[in-house]
Amino acid sequence: MPSVYRCPACKREYTVDEYVEDRFCRDCDTLLRRRQGEVKEKKGGTGWRSLFPYAPYPQQVEFMGDVEAVVGEGGVLMAEACNGFGKTASSLAALLPLGRPIVYATRTHEQVRQVLEEVSNINETAGERFTAVNLASRSHLCINPDCSDLPRGDAMEHCRNLRESRECPWDHEIDAPPRGMPPVMTQKALISTGRRKGLCPYYLARRVASDCRIVVVPYPYVFDGKVRAGVGLEIPGKTLVLDEGHNLDKVGQETMSDSLSEFVLDMAGEELKSVKAPTSHVRRLARLLQQNTGDRPTLQPADSLQRDLELALGGDLESIIEGYYDHVKEIRAHKQKLGDPPASYLNGVLTFLSLVHGSDKSKYVALYHRNRRGDDILDYRCLDPSLAVKPIVESAAGTLIMSGTLSPLDLFAEVLGLESAEKKAYPAIQDPENIRMYVDPRVTTTYRERTPEMTRDIGRRIAVELTRVESGALIFFPQRGLMDRSLDAWGAEGIVEARRGLHYLGGKQLFVEGRTAVSNRALVARYKRAAVSPGGAVLCAVFRGRNSEGSNFPGEQARGIMLVGVPYANYGDPLVKAQIGYYNRKGDGLGQRWYTMDAFRAANQALGRGIRGIDDWCHYWLLDRRYVNRISLVSPWALGNGPEILE
Repeated sequence: MPSVYRCPACKREYTVDEYVEDRFCRDCDTLLRRRQGEVKEKKGGTGWRSLFPYAPYPQQVEFMGDVEAVVGEGGVLMAEACNGFGKTASSLAALLPLGRPIVYATRTHEQVRQVLEEVSNINETAGERFTAVNLASRSHLCINPDCSDLPRGDAMEHCRNLRESRECPWDHEIDAPPRGMPPVMTQKALISTGRRKGLCPYYLARRVASDCRIVVVPYPYVFDGKVRAGVGLEIPGKTLVLDEGHNLDKVGQETMSDSLSEFVLDMAGEELKSVKAPTSHVRRLARLLQQNTGDRPTLQPADSLQRDLELALGGDLESIIEGYYDHVKEIRAHKQKLGDPPASYLNGVLTFLSLVHGSDKSKYVALYHRNRRGDDILDYRCLDPSLAVKPIVESAAGTLIMSGTLSPLDLFAEVLGLESAEKKAYPAIQDPENIRMYVDPRVTTTYRERTPEMTRDIGRRIAVELTRVESGALIFFPQRGLMDRSLDAWGAEGIVEARRGLHYLGGKQLFVEGRTAVSNRALVARYKRAAVSPGGAVLCAVFRGRNSEGSNFPGEQARGIMLVGVPYANYGDPLVKAQIGYYNRKGDGLGQRWYTMDAFRAANQALGRGIRGIDDWCHYWLLDRRYVNRISLVSPWALGNGPEILE
C-alpha cells in the first residue's frame, strides 16, 4: 500500500492503515498530514452543496433543503426517512454551513462512530477542518481504574476527591487542547492523546468540546440536567440533532423517573450503621415497600404516595431529605478512609425522595412490584415525556428530530409537546419496485380469534409465502409466548419439519430468537450464514426485542419480513393503563391513539430491519386484518407502490 501520509517534522511516511491506527508520528509525536499532492480540492457551491460527500439523490436534496430552511431559521423539523437514506451525512452537510455549534445526540456507540466518520468524510472531500468530539462518560474515558468502574454519581465524587488530593496521575486542569490534535476526536483518539500527554481523557473531551463545532453525546447528556451541568454542556445558541428520535418519548419518561428497591434500602441502612447514624427512616421505608408489594403489581396515585411516605417517615419530605445530606458526606468520607469506593446507597434514597417531593403529581404514578429476584421495588414513573423533551428543544437555536419510524408524525409531536414543529416523511431512496407490501385480511391474532384453526392458517400462509422469498426471511410475533405456542402447533401439524436434527419452515432452516443477549448473538450469526446458503433461512423473533430494533439484516439476510399480528402493548399492564388514562385526561381519545401509535411504531421498527441501501430490496407481509384499516400508520417508505391485499 503506498504511503500517503507524512510527518511534517521528521518526514517519516505512513500508509492509510497506519494513519487510521494512530494519527500521530511514532517517532516524534507530531500529527500526520497528507503528502503534498494528496490534498483534495475544496468542492464548489454553497450550503450543503459544498459539503455533502456523495452524489445526492433527489430525496436527500429535498431533505437538506428542508433542514436549511426550518432548522436554519430556528425551527423544529421532525423528519422520517428510511434506513439507508443517509440521514447522518445529509443532516451534517445541511447544518454545518449555518455556522452554529451542533450538539448531536444519539443512542448507540455504533451511531456515534458513524457521526464522527461522516464528519471525517466531509472534511476529506470538501477540504475542510470541522472539529468534532465524542463527549462520553467517565466509564468510557476514565483511565484511572480506581474511579472508572464506579456508578456515575459515586465516580463523580471519587474523581473530585482524587483531584482535590492530587492523587490522580492524569492532569485534569487543561487550559488549552494540546497541539497536534486531529480535528475529529473519537474515544480512542482521546484516550491515546491522554496517555501520551499525561492528560485525563474525560476532562480533555470536556475542554475540547467547548471549542468544537460538533459535540456527539448520548441522550442523557441532553435531557438529564445533572449530567448536563456536570459536563458543562449548554444547549442554548446551538443546533440540536436528536437521532433515532422515535425513542424520545421513552427517553423523556426514563429521564424523569426513578425507583427505590428493598436492596438499596438495606444497603443504606448498613451505611448509616457504619457511621453510627440512626436507621429508623430507612427501616420505615422498607416496611412501607413490604406492606404495599404483593404478587401482582400495584398502582398508586403520586399524591397518595407522598402522603404515605410522610406518614411512614413521621415528617415532611423536604426536612427529612435535608437532614440526611450530612450523613451522605460522612458515609463517603468513611468509605474513602477505609480505601473503599465512595459509593453511597443513601444518596440514591435521597434522590428518589427528592423527585417525589418536587414533581408535579398529576404527571406521575407510583408502582409497587417485585423483580425477578424477589426484591420489593417502588417505581416512580413519569407519564409525560414532554416534561423532559419540550424545554430542551425550545432552548436550542434549532432542532432536527429524525428517525425511520416517527409515524404518525402529528400524534408523536403532540405526545412530545411539539405540536408546532414542521413534520415531514420522505420517500424511500430505493426504487418502489424493490419494495412490495402484502396484507392478509383473512388472519388475525386477536385474543378472541386466537383458535387452533387460526394458528394453523397463519402457519400455512407463512409456509407458502416463504417459498417466494429468496435467501433470508424474518418473522416477528407480538409476544414470546405466542411465538413459542405457534411454533409448537406448527410442528404438530407438520408445517414446521424436523430433518437431521434441524427444523425447517417453508423449506428454510428455522432459527428462533435467543433468550439471552449472548445466546442470541451466536444464533443470529448462524442465521446470517444460513440465510445466504442454498435454500436460505428464517429467523423468528419478537417485536420490541433484540432483533427487531437496532439490528441490521441487509441484502440477502432479509429479503422478506413478515409481521404476525399487531404488537399492541399488554392492555392489562398497570403502567399501560395509567399511560392511556393520563393521555385521555390531556385530550379526548388521545390515550387510545397513543396506544395504537405505540403498536405501529414497533411494527415499523421491525419492517426497518431489512433495507439498508439504495440497491437493497425486501418484500413485506402484514399478517393480520387489522392492518387493512390502519395502513396509513405504516411508515410511507415501507409501502412501495402501495399495499396489495391478498385474497
